[in-house]
Amino acid sequence: MSEDEADEVLLLMSQLWWHSKSVPEGILKIWHTSLLSLQHDVVTKCLNELVKDHPYWPAISEFKEVYDAVIRRDRMEIKAIEREYLPREENVRRLRELRETLGFKG
Repeated sequence: MSEDEADEVLLLMSQLWWHSKSVPEGILKIWHTSLLSLQHDVVTKCLNELVKDHPYWPAISEFKEVYDAVIRRDRMEIKAIEREYLPREENVRRLRELRETLGFKG
């Protein structure tokens, strides 16, 4: 994640969870450093999940648990197989050939 993306995430997090005047600068620096090694799209998914269950700013350990779970879930996702199917007429022709070859009548 880039510096700008990390800043964007921290701004979003402060809007979601911080209710006082401003976030302490020390917390922002720690989080900023932690976010730089993460993937921006996964962090966005993580925030969407965290905001449902956490009414307050999450600990980095809580954030990392959800982040790792999102990555595992994304890796396990089964992608749809994209195939080009034969036209119906071609399938009917091939079935007839197979039936003739196997000696079926009909």
